Amino acid sequence: MRRCLLTHFCGLGFLVLAGCEAPAQVPSVPEDYLAFDADGIVFGMEQWITEDGVLQGYVRADTAIQWQDSSAVHLRGRVDLKVLEADGSERAHVTADRGVMDTRTNRMVANGNVVLLIPGDTRRLETEELHYDPQGDRIWSDSSFVHRHRGQVTRGRAFTSDLEFRNFTIRGRAGGGAP
Repeated sequence: MRRCLLTHFCGLGFLVLAGCEAPAQVPSVPEDYLAFDADGIVFGMEQWITEDGVLQGYVRADTAIQWQDSSAVHLRGRVDLKVLEADGSERAHVTADRGVMDTRTNRMVANGNVVLLIPGDTRRLETEELHYDPQGDRIWSDSSFVHRHRGQVTRGRAFTSDLEFRNFTIRGRAGGGAP
């Protein structure tokens, strides 16, 4: 009987020790984020953009960083902005490495490998910085850009435009023609 109990307790002890071998992984914040004095960091951020209750678009980012005394949200990782038509179809699509969005005005500045696509007319614009103002229905960049549309390529130092590119003003035009 003693041998049976001893074997039983040894077996239990082995099971307890086996269960304690691998400590549980605790989720943690990346080291470089610890240096931020931010009031909030959100991973996997999604922000719906509305005006008078109507959905105008949405922005997604890997990480969003915000301070309580500011309406600016700093976006890191892949940034993805979609602007929608009144019927819900996609009007414009912007991707970038990072950006800053003003939560009061929904204005946004996208930075780093910025690509703007206008799906309705196969337009593509590439730049390092793109400003978007939904209330003014305009976009602009003070950085060099490449604009591709219907087989034509236009380059310049800066531009300003509405989202339909009806009023597309280029500064420092640097050629054009076929791709």
